[in-house]
Amino acid sequence: MKTKLRKIGNSSGIILSKRILEQLDIEDEDELQLVVEDGKILIEKVSDVRTNWKEQFLQAGSLKDNDHEMTFSNQFDEEEWTW
Repeated sequence: MKTKLRKIGNSSGIILSKRILEQLDIEDEDELQLVVEDGKILIEKVSDVRTNWKEQFLQAGSLKDNDHEMTFSNQFDEEEWTW
């Protein structure tokens, strides 16, 4: 797709077609990340950083479903503290 750079105030911008926005699931007011790489501008929708975080940590082994609770005792806990 070809488009022209357009003057917007003191800046310039491009218009993205409805078809491209739908393919990328981008809607009005979505936050976008722009990166210049090898002379190209890459545009990417910024997703919620916490989306599916628990599942991703479980897959990575960082979170484990443990049925036991780690306990640390000391002399004060065993002799002086009333539970």
